[in-house]
Amino acid sequence: MNTPLSLIEKSLSSSFKHEVRLAKCTKFKKKRIFRCWVADGPSALPEVFLVKMARHTKREPYNSNSDCVGSSAWKFFNEWAALQFLGEIDSTQTISPKFIAGDVVQGLIAFEYVSKARSLRDILRNANVHERRHALLTYAQTIGRMHGATYGRRNQWLRLRTSLGTFRQATPDAFDGILRTFRRLATFVEQPVSFAVETELSELKETLSDAEPFSALRHVDIAPQNYLLLNDDVKIVDFEYSDYGHFLLDAPLGPYPFPVRWECDDVLTREIESVYRSELASGFHGALDDGIYYKGILTAWIYWLLRLGPVPRARGNTIKVADELAIRCKAVARLSHKIEYLPQIGHIFAQVAAIHKNQ
Repeated sequence: MNTPLSLIEKSLSSSFKHEVRLAKCTKFKKKRIFRCWVADGPSALPEVFLVKMARHTKREPYNSNSDCVGSSAWKFFNEWAALQFLGEIDSTQTISPKFIAGDVVQGLIAFEYVSKARSLRDILRNANVHERRHALLTYAQTIGRMHGATYGRRNQWLRLRTSLGTFRQATPDAFDGILRTFRRLATFVEQPVSFAVETELSELKETLSDAEPFSALRHVDIAPQNYLLLNDDVKIVDFEYSDYGHFLLDAPLGPYPFPVRWECDDVLTREIESVYRSELASGFHGALDDGIYYKGILTAWIYWLLRLGPVPRARGNTIKVADELAIRCKAVARLSHKIEYLPQIGHIFAQVAAIHKNQ
């Protein structure tokens, strides 16, 4: 994609109703993101900012009137709405880069350039123990702040989202796949999926799909590179898949992280959870109620366990359970037993862990 300097100037001039001239515009990391320097423009426009263009390829063309789930326009509108929404409710501007302007027709948004920031991925890979600890706690604080600040405000977000284009809820939590995985696990441990188990599976599905009482803005694309650490703040970026839903699927889900993985001891795990819950409680009071909070955590753990696998392998007359799956099954079974919730599902996971122990 060529540098669209004149296009950006025209779009921003129309948005601000004030002529905008750029000194230069260069590609920034990803091919659809550009860093722009202002030569002349309104005072509301910073000297340097970023512009992100909607995806536009032969396979995925941008058409503002074609916003079906997964389309270029759908992702673009999701990102625009999330950035604008978070800017409106976050007076400190610490959750995400500040939204500046956008153009629906051309498919571009301008937002704050966060200079000298490091991605959480790079810190976890390359930094020392102290820096990793600081990054993880700051990350947990920011995620908790976003979930707490957006809890109960779906209608406000939806007004913004539908002002851009028809909103269609994605179905990343469609349960056919994870239910098939669960039934395979039950088959491996020779446990019939009884009426009691089916009842618990229905409750699990309802909690995850309806999201109540765990409904807040979710980032969804929670890869570590989408969190930028700057001093004592983390800015969340890349909201193309964001929506309202079961926010604990985004959360730092502690001793065996689902799905983002990092190394941390029990002490740091507890600190991460404490920081997250403290921030979350600012908007979601259930965060401080173990009975509510851990039921939500358990459903999220089960979802990610079944989503990520790996499913056991049959070798002759024996079943091989991977270490990673066994660890997760054991964690889920232990939590299920501790809070006395979804006990039939927890029992089947305990059986899978037991096979691993004896293999």
